[in-house]
Amino acid sequence: MHLKNKNRLTILVVFLLFAIPVVVAYLLGSGLIDFQPDSTKNHGVFISPPIKPADYTEAEWVNELPENWTLIYRTPEVCDEACFAWEDKLHRFNLTLAQNADKLELMLLAKDFNMRQEDPYSHIKKVATGGHQALNDIFNELSDQSLGNGEGLYVVAPEGYLMMAFTPDNEPQDIIKDLKLLVKRKG
Repeated sequence: MHLKNKNRLTILVVFLLFAIPVVVAYLLGSGLIDFQPDSTKNHGVFISPPIKPADYTEAEWVNELPENWTLIYRTPEVCDEACFAWEDKLHRFNLTLAQNADKLELMLLAKDFNMRQEDPYSHIKKVATGGHQALNDIFNELSDQSLGNGEGLYVVAPEGYLMMAFTPDNEPQDIIKDLKLLVKRKG
């Protein structure tokens, strides 16, 4: 009789070892249990669902997005000295990636650009979005998740989707950590 109980207990333990993870996964996936981990590796805010700029404009530059990771600073105004100060920030973010710097493209989006005599950051793509109302509307909505007032700092994945926004609370080192993790993904 003792052996029979031991066999039943063994079968029960094996069943529970397989059943418990399935039940927990179902409960977490169904939303019956609202669990959010305390911390994640990323510091930026994931844009959910990701947005594809190509769905909002037929401009040529959106066709170039699905090649590399792209870090975009966007302002709804004409790009002036305050906006151009972001060029230096974008450039510094890129420099911190060292050997992976070529995996990150840099872009400024603005209503229009005040031209300067010299462009020390000619490697940063500058795109005027003044005539693209649908695209500007979506960036204005996304701004609430980023820098606010229509401004934003975003990451575009190589697949062409806006997938992450950075907020004023993100320190430069947090942004750098996220960028390093992202560019490692694309070999």
